[in-house]
Amino acid sequence: MPLRGLLPIVLLTVVTACQAVPPGAAFDGPSARVRADDQDLAEEISILLEELRPRIVAQLPDSECRAQEVWIQVSPALYRFSEAAYEEADGFWSESHGRIHLRESAHSLARTLAHELVHASLGESWEVLPGTVEEGLCDVVSVLLCPEDSVGMRTGRLSAAAFATGGLELEVELFLPAQQGLGEIRMGCMTRMRLHGDVRPEFQPDDVFTIPAGLSTTELPTNDKKALYGLSYLLVDRIVKRIGFRGLHDLCLRAAEEGHEELPAPWLLEAAGIDAQARGAWHEALREAFGLEELRTLVELYPELLHDSASRVFGESAEVRVDASGKAPVAASVRMPGTDTALDLRLSVAPASYARSDSPGSQE
Repeated sequence: MPLRGLLPIVLLTVVTACQAVPPGAAFDGPSARVRADDQDLAEEISILLEELRPRIVAQLPDSECRAQEVWIQVSPALYRFSEAAYEEADGFWSESHGRIHLRESAHSLARTLAHELVHASLGESWEVLPGTVEEGLCDVVSVLLCPEDSVGMRTGRLSAAAFATGGLELEVELFLPAQQGLGEIRMGCMTRMRLHGDVRPEFQPDDVFTIPAGLSTTELPTNDKKALYGLSYLLVDRIVKRIGFRGLHDLCLRAAEEGHEELPAPWLLEAAGIDAQARGAWHEALREAFGLEELRTLVELYPELLHDSASRVFGESAEVRVDASGKAPVAASVRMPGTDTALDLRLSVAPASYARSDSPGSQE
């Protein structure tokens, strides 16, 4: 056989040899095969896939699930060699293979599967979504279909978006129990703080329209990807609440009809009710997005925000814990400045005796 005929065969053999080995157990569902190291897990995910597939198609115009296989792996990978793009991903969709890959230890396999199924279902008319906006669409649908796992994801996405836009402003107020001899006088401490977290990207919020953070070929630090995903989730969540999935799809159709290769960013901002020309517009949108459950989860993720406030009254060595019984002596409130959203808590603080005798004040 001529060398020119051998070359494609040799290349195909090399590529095949580099591919990841499929998980050992397989379960054939009505529409797709699911592979995992555990047979019961493969069957469980197959049942979940068949439940989610029609619900996604019912939500999204121009959608039809193209996933033929789902692989559940210790580390999601197409090939045996390490792929930096997927090192911390809980899942991804490979269109060329018709396959979804999921991380076995993902916080929520159901929500991750729903997210990737959206990628696998979107028709060509959705391709005009710019930058990272498709990721936000996948997140919004997955929250809708898997509400039991939604609060933690929402809090993580919104926090990352806040950290990407200069930090998250919070007010923490403490009311101390009445001390003997002070009668009904209540002492308190109010602290306004800016929570920065570990996401400090060097880009502007509007870069969510230009940087495709979800592509494996996009080289970005993990925290930058988190920030872009958070901004995209915030944007699409607001759009869907205002005009629905069909309204967003109508914008895609309009963009194509008018000859745009991508849906213009100003259209998306207008649909989301975000005035990009107004100072602090993204911050205002974030303040509106945080509800009581998100604030509660935020306190669980960043308990130091309570400690920083309590330490000004009780001393640096004070140990602060949220008391679910509601009988602890110290009342606390966590609030988004400029909103009516306030989370009321009861705190137990050790040591019980006050470490400071000075009257607490407020701090910026």
